[in-house]
Amino acid sequence: MIKIRPMKEKDIAETAEIHSKTFMRQSLSYEWISCNFKAFPRIKYFVAEIEEKIVGYVQWIEKSGFRKDIVLELEQIAVLPSMQGMGIGTALINQSLPTIKDELKKRNAHIKHIMVTTRDDNPAQRLYAKTLNAKVESTISNLFSSDEVLMISRNVS
Repeated sequence: MIKIRPMKEKDIAETAEIHSKTFMRQSLSYEWISCNFKAFPRIKYFVAEIEEKIVGYVQWIEKSGFRKDIVLELEQIAVLPSMQGMGIGTALINQSLPTIKDELKKRNAHIKHIMVTTRDDNPAQRLYAKTLNAKVESTISNLFSSDEVLMISRNVS
């Protein structure tokens, strides 16, 4: 059974290990996860656990300041390669978003749009389309290691 919960400081090392296994072109995984974790509440991490072992995570970022109408970015999502295709990514998105929405209500804010950028050849685009109803808005050529697409889910509320 997959359990989705907010990430805790004690989870940084285990989450960084997943980062290093899924984002091979990136380095300093521990430092990346650690510094972003410290940026709460702007950056919110959630982890997926199976039998108390972290098998994936999602990183959400509020864009352009704390506003009433939020543009939220799904900045990064990762699942251990051996566990991909088992619904963990879907669970991470579907179970973390209601928690974020509840937190935003407490400050009288709501999600206006959700954006995702990813490689143009990343099959996870299907996940974003299915779970978020995100659509490709533009392609940015040769941004990182390949062309990137900007996907947006509009009028989320």
